Amino acid sequence: MNDDLEFDDYDTESDAPTPDWKSMTYEVFNPDHSVGVACDRDGEVVGLHLSDEARDNGDSWLANEILRLARLAHMKSRVGLRAEMEYNGARPYTVDSFDLPTEASYRAMESAEFGTTL
Repeated sequence: MNDDLEFDDYDTESDAPTPDWKSMTYEVFNPDHSVGVACDRDGEVVGLHLSDEARDNGDSWLANEILRLARLAHMKSRVGLRAEMEYNGARPYTVDSFDLPTEASYRAMESAEFGTTL
């Protein structure tokens, strides 16, 4: 047996810090990053990003883009709520009863909305 082994102080079993769920924001940007929407934990819009190019596309296009991204940001916040419930130990059937999207279903929704492949 070799007694010269050195060990790290890194504790692999230590708990990671608890996420600050109440201050989390969920952001979604369109593919060219000209428009972005941020929602808080409750799904309420708390931020909006508009580039100069986005303003040049016209009011109708901009309104549709903001609504599309707001819908996705709201769904992303619901994915965050699912993660929070799971982190806090809620039973899977309880989480499922809230009809919260999974990360995979959100990614599929985003891909369908933007016309990209997974």
